[in-house]
Amino acid sequence: MFEVILYVAITIFVCVMLYSVLGKSIGRGPEDDTSQTQLFEKIENRRPTVIDRVESNPDIPALDDIARVDPEFSVSYFLDGAKQAYAMVLESFAEGDRETLKSLLTPSVYEIYAGAISERESKNLTQVTDLAGIMDADIIAAEKTGSTACISVKYNAELSSALLDADGQAVKGDLDILSSVSEVWTFERDLKSPHPDWLLGDVAPAEGGDPEADPSPNTTFRTTNSQDSANT
Repeated sequence: MFEVILYVAITIFVCVMLYSVLGKSIGRGPEDDTSQTQLFEKIENRRPTVIDRVESNPDIPALDDIARVDPEFSVSYFLDGAKQAYAMVLESFAEGDRETLKSLLTPSVYEIYAGAISERESKNLTQVTDLAGIMDADIIAAEKTGSTACISVKYNAELSSALLDADGQAVKGDLDILSSVSEVWTFERDLKSPHPDWLLGDVAPAEGGDPEADPSPNTTFRTTNSQDSANT
């Protein structure tokens, strides 16, 4: 008899607990309601506005033109990607990774880089590059012609680099010396293309660095040196 009473008590206790949980409203009440308009406003507030995108570069109006055509464009996001691209291109060129370079460079620039790799391989030489860090990367120029956008970034970086022979002896450069490198890289993109990737379309030396320490080929398809002097 005692066991029956115990089971009944346990059953009543379980029912009460279930009701206390399932019987309560777990949905959103009227006081918690957020209209669809308010929700989109919150999302929109998290997206970079045109002012956000160009306020750090007020003297480069082409950035505003690019932002109007490409709502996803953001100066900060672009520079983050440009820094990653700088490291990836240096690494891929040193390793002779043509596949990665092809995905990062325009066809004309890729042809130059691939040619330099082939020449290096024909002499049985190996490129070793150690990027210590990018000191700064700034947009110095931009233009939009039709649907094509071009943005030039000036990099100041520190790295060590050397060209080694088959015996591992340096024939050019020194891995024990950290050098300062300054370059202007120009990235291109067709704003009408569904692909969001910016491709490296030009490489030119800039004042303030050691040109002999830079292992990557210069292309100088554009007058980036004049752009550099005009904006620095």
